[in-house]
Amino acid sequence: MSIERIFYCDWRDCGASVQTARVRPRQLFLTVTGSAGQPLHFCSWDCVLKHAGEMPPVEVIQPGADR
Repeated sequence: MSIERIFYCDWRDCGASVQTARVRPRQLFLTVTGSAGQPLHFCSWDCVLKHAGEMPPVEVIQPGADR
């Protein structure tokens, strides 16, 4: 007997999912570690970039600032 899990894409406008008996989703799903250390799962790079586009920037460099 195996226990199956369902992983859903963490992009809010995507309904994709994958069902597997593995601890992590298969290679078609991307696993990214979020800022709180929790894993986020995405079905495509498009969903990763859309999710990241809603996050505030980590660092803001003002134009003309010395490096």
